[in-house]
Amino acid sequence: MTTSQTVAMPLPVAAARQPRRGRVLAAVEAYLFVLPALVFYALFLALPIVGVVIISLLDWSGISMKDIKFAGLANYRAMAGDPVFWQALWHNIVFIGVGAVAMVILGLFLAVLLEQGLRGSNLFRGIFFIPTIMSLVVVGIVFVLLLSPELGLVNPLLRSAGLGSLTRAWLGDPATALPTVIGVDVWKNFGLAMFLFVAGLKSIPQEYYEAASIDGAGAWRRFLDITLPALRPVTAVVITLTSINTLKLFDLVYVMTAGGPNHASQVLTTWMYAQGFMFNNMGYGSALAVVLLIVTFVITVIQFKLVSRDET
Repeated sequence: MTTSQTVAMPLPVAAARQPRRGRVLAAVEAYLFVLPALVFYALFLALPIVGVVIISLLDWSGISMKDIKFAGLANYRAMAGDPVFWQALWHNIVFIGVGAVAMVILGLFLAVLLEQGLRGSNLFRGIFFIPTIMSLVVVGIVFVLLLSPELGLVNPLLRSAGLGSLTRAWLGDPATALPTVIGVDVWKNFGLAMFLFVAGLKSIPQEYYEAASIDGAGAWRRFLDITLPALRPVTAVVITLTSINTLKLFDLVYVMTAGGPNHASQVLTTWMYAQGFMFNNMGYGSALAVVLLIVTFVITVIQFKLVSRDET
C-alpha cells in the first residue's frame, strides 16, 4: 500500500462526517429560530389549556385555594343534565347554520359582483370591509342604542315607513333577541368572507372563462362550472373561519343581551363566563370551555380534511 493510498483512505469518512455535522448545526439553528414562538405558544396557549382541563375536574369557586376539591367528571355529568347548556349549544349551532352560512353566501355574492369591473368597486370593497375592523364592543353598543325601544332609530323608521306592526323590543323579546344578534354578527364579519373570495376569484385563470364563452356558456353556467369548483378550497376555509368565530363569539352577545332574555340568546361562551365569574363555579365553567375547545377542534379537523380532499 502506497503512502498516497494510506492518506486518501480517511477522506471519505471525514467527508461523510462533515455533512452530518452541518445538518446537526442547521437543525439546532432552525430550532433556535422557532424557540421564541414555541415558548410563547407554551406559556400563553398550551399551559392555559392544560390548566383549564385540570380545573374542569375540580369543585372550586375560583376565589380561595382552600376550598378546592377534586370532583372528577362530576362537572361533565352535571353538564349533561343542564338544560341551559343544551340551549346554549343549540344557539351556537344556529349561529353556525344561519350566521356563518349567511356570511359565506353574502361574501361570495358581493365578491363576484365586485369582480365584474363595475365603477366604484374598489370604494365598495373598502366600505364593506370597514365593519370587520371595528371593535365588537363598539358595534354592540351602537346597535343596542339603535334598537332601543325608547331611544333607538329602528322603530321610528319602521313607523314612518308604515310598518308600525313590526316595531318591538328587539333585544328584549325572546323571539327576536337571537336572530337580531346573529344579524349584527353577519353585518360585522361578512367583509372577511368577501375579501377571501375576492382573493380566490383573482387566482382563477381567465382562459377558463374565455374558453367557456367560446363554447357558448352563459354567465350562470360559467359560475356553476368554473367559479364554484375553483373556489371550493377557499369556501372550506371561509366556512371554517366563520364557524370558529361564531363559536368563540362573546363580546357581541354579552354587550347586546348578556345571554338574555331568559337565556334566549345564551351561547357557550356567555354561559361559561356566567358560571365561572358570576356564579363562582369555576370548575363547571372550565368544563364548558373544554367542550367548546373540543367542538372547535372537530370543526378544524373537518376543514383540513375538506381542503386536503380538494387538493388531491
